[in-house]
Amino acid sequence: MKDKDRVIVVSLRGKWLLFKTQHSQLKQQIQQAFLQPSRQNRAVVPEKFPATIVTKERQVFGGRILTAASGAPLPQHVLLFHGGAYTMQGIDSHRELMETLVQQANLRISYIDYPLVPEATVDETVVFAMNAYEYLRAQYPDDQFFLMGDSAGGGLALTLLQQLKIHQEPLPAGTVLISPWTDLSMMNPDLKTAAKHDPYLTLATLKKIGFDYAGKHPVTDPLVSPIYGEFDDLGPILLYYGTNELLAADDERLIQKLQEASGTPAKVHELKSMLHDYILWGKLPESKRTLKEVKQFILTGKL
Repeated sequence: MKDKDRVIVVSLRGKWLLFKTQHSQLKQQIQQAFLQPSRQNRAVVPEKFPATIVTKERQVFGGRILTAASGAPLPQHVLLFHGGAYTMQGIDSHRELMETLVQQANLRISYIDYPLVPEATVDETVVFAMNAYEYLRAQYPDDQFFLMGDSAGGGLALTLLQQLKIHQEPLPAGTVLISPWTDLSMMNPDLKTAAKHDPYLTLATLKKIGFDYAGKHPVTDPLVSPIYGEFDDLGPILLYYGTNELLAADDERLIQKLQEASGTPAKVHELKSMLHDYILWGKLPESKRTLKEVKQFILTGKL
C-alpha cells in the first residue's frame, strides 16, 4: 500500500454525533450489553427482510448462516461478519446493511452468525468461520466471494483471510474491514489516550472480553489478534475507520502492516471525527458514501 492509497475524509456529522452520544447513556448501555449479552435477539432473521428479498437459512457447524439475494443476483457474494465484541448477535443495522447491498448492488450476501462469548472461544468461532466459507463455496461454486466485517467481525474476517492463506485455501476476491478489532490484548499504550475520545467503547471491557475470547490461547496469538499475523499475499483490502474511536490507535498499526506487506494492495479511508463502527448509523452521509464505495469495490474488484 502506498501513501496515495490512504484517503482522509473530514466528517460532516462526526462532531455532532460525538456530542450527541457523549451526552447520553449509550456508553453504559453498551458495556452492559457486551458483558451481559442477550440471546433473544431476532434482528437478522428471514421474516424481517422485505418480501422482494429471497432468504435461505441454515443451522450448520454449531452456528447459523442466512443468505439473502434478489431472485436473480449477480455472481458477487459477500460474507458478512457482524460486530458486537464477540459477545453480541447482529442488530437491525446489520440486516439493513444487507438489504441495502442486495437492493442497490444486486449481489448475494450471507450473514455469518458465528459462536459467541461466553458460550464459545476463538477455537469454535474461527473453525465455524472456516467451515462456513468452505460450505458456501461448495453451495455457490460459480460465485465470486468477498469478506466484509465490522468491529469484531472485521477482526474475524481478517483472521479468516490469514487462516485461508496458511491452509492454502482459495482466497476471496477482496476484503472490506470497517473499524476492525484486530488486537484483543489492548496493550497498545496509545489506547489510553484514544479511549478518551470514544463515546461508547471502554478499554477495561474490551480487555476482559478479549481474554475470554482467547480461551486457552495467548491473547497475542494471531488466531485471536490478527494484527500479529502475516499480511503478505492476502489480496485487496479496503479499510475504513474513524479518528474518534478507541481502536484508531491500533488501526494505525494495521495500516503500517498493510504498507509493509507485498501482494496485499490496500486502500484506507480515515474519517476525521467519526465514531467506531459508524457504518451502523445508516442514515449518515459518511455511511452512505462508504457503502457506495464498498459496492463499487465488490462489483469491480478494484480498489
